[in-house]
Parts: sequence; structure tokens; C-alpha cells
Amino acid sequence: MKFLLCSVLAVVACGTTPDERPATVEVVVLSVLAPSCGQVQCHSTTTNLQGYAFDTLDAAKDSLRGLVATTAADSELVEVMRSDSGRMPPDSPLAEEDIVLIETWIDSGAQGL
Repeated sequence: MKFLLCSVLAVVACGTTPDERPATVEVVVLSVLAPSCGQVQCHSTTTNLQGYAFDTLDAAKDSLRGLVATTAADSELVEVMRSDSGRMPPDSPLAEEDIVLIETWIDSGAQGL
């Protein structure tokens, strides 16, 4: 029985490395939003779709000021990333670890905005 419990715990623990990225505006923008949302055909400084641009740190900061609330649960940014309809990005939703990183950053006070 002890062996079975250890085996189950080992399997559960496999592949679940903690996210080592710091929850900062720079990491959120440059490693998550810019590559996923800031493409030239989407929310870039070139197209500026819906008035949002995430391809540069300065543009993203300006855009995020209107999308980030005091908590992740109230944030329009998180809402659109977790939405069943109208989810962004539409063709390739963000990985759960990226959304959790954004939520952590927001819940920690969205430092850097």
C-alpha cells in the first residue's frame, strides 16, 4: 500500500514544475502578451485593434491601464482570456500558467503600471 501511494504521488508530481517567472509587468508583457497578443495583425502599434497594443512595453502599459482592475477577478484582461465566447487570443488561447502569472501580477498590485 505504501508503495502504491508513493507511486501515485510521483506520477502526480511529474510535469508540474512551478512557474519560476516573476510576476512583473515586464515579464507579463514581454513573455506573454507581446508574443501572443501583440502580433502585427492583432493588437500591435501598427494595427492598434480596439485601441490596444501589446507589442512594446510602453504601448502595453498604456493599454493595460484600462484593462486591469484592483483584482484579477474584476479585470477585463483576465475576463477576456478566460471567456468561453470571445476568448482572446481566439485561435490560440493562452496557457493556464500564463493566465495565472497575469492574475498573480494583478492581485499583487499590478506593479509597473
